[in-house]
Amino acid sequence: MRLKLLVAYVGTRYSGWQIQEKPSPPPTIQGELEAALRTIAGRSVRAYGSGRTDSGVHAHGQVVHCDVPDTRTGLDWRNSLNAVLPRDIRVLHAQQAAPDFHARKDALRKTYAYQLWQEQTFMPPQLTPFVWKCGPLNVDAMHEALPHLLGRHDFAALRNVGTDVDSTERTVLQAELNAMPPCEYYPPHAPMLRFVVTADGFLKQMVRNMAGLLVACGQGKIAPHSVPALLATRDRRSVPAVTAPPQGLALVNVVYP
Repeated sequence: MRLKLLVAYVGTRYSGWQIQEKPSPPPTIQGELEAALRTIAGRSVRAYGSGRTDSGVHAHGQVVHCDVPDTRTGLDWRNSLNAVLPRDIRVLHAQQAAPDFHARKDALRKTYAYQLWQEQTFMPPQLTPFVWKCGPLNVDAMHEALPHLLGRHDFAALRNVGTDVDSTERTVLQAELNAMPPCEYYPPHAPMLRFVVTADGFLKQMVRNMAGLLVACGQGKIAPHSVPALLATRDRRSVPAVTAPPQGLALVNVVYP
């Protein structure tokens, strides 16, 4: 029986989604989930995620498929897995899927969110694992840059090395930057910003490079009107912006046919 799982996790203490083939492998989301599946299923079960989130990256809606014994058909997989998983990994929903469903190959589009903390005077510890403390930004300049990311482009200039792909073209369907309401428990502060982007697929660390590009625009290091020319270079080295740190990023949603 093929299962489809909706999984949320705090990625802070994990070396990303994918199991690493090392003598003493670090903890990963896939590794913890497969260990829990093995405990419940009574045999090894391979878990396939919709995307390979990096070390320190979080997820609200990672989609996973796996094949479990037919003898476990009536089991409450959500509660059973949550009973043995670490508390920073939770199965939100579990259902039987079509035998040919594939969490990664069948995905039509994915949405990621990246959070930016602008206030310089303090950093709430509760938010530290989930934001990039980048300081004050020119939000108007960042909004001016956003439309240049929409549509179908070759995003090689926003791709870090490490994964071979057939094409570096992707279609960005939505790209928004929103100021979040101030938290009533904190002193007056600059609003936290949330960058939300949806595409038919993403290259390695593409969203983190997008966030770095927008922050560079907000810091006056890159002119928003120069973004198309930077993309046209197809060269990551030509973009004078850092790769945003992983903790601000979360996989939000995956859509299927």
